[in-house]
Amino acid sequence: MSTARINMLEFESEEDLNQRAAMYQREAPELFPNAEILLTIKTGPTSAMSVSIYPDEKSAEESLIRRNKHFKAAEVQPREAWYLVGEVVQRHVK
Repeated sequence: MSTARINMLEFESEEDLNQRAAMYQREAPELFPNAEILLTIKTGPTSAMSVSIYPDEKSAEESLIRRNKHFKAAEVQPREAWYLVGEVVQRHVK
């Protein structure tokens, strides 16, 4: 069964969020090659939610190592960041 990671991010400014989102759009497919789906939603001027779907728990755990390195090395840091992990029980992509 697929595993999802939901990241919640809050930035100091809208500019920081936009800069980080642009970088993520360029780099995420290479950073997370096992991801089946990478989706980021801007939920407010300074907040975003990203959803990553992996084929299994092992792939999701392996990506967490890359995620943590990516977060530490990023030029623009979120003011606050946390994530949830869970089993995908329904998926529909048109």
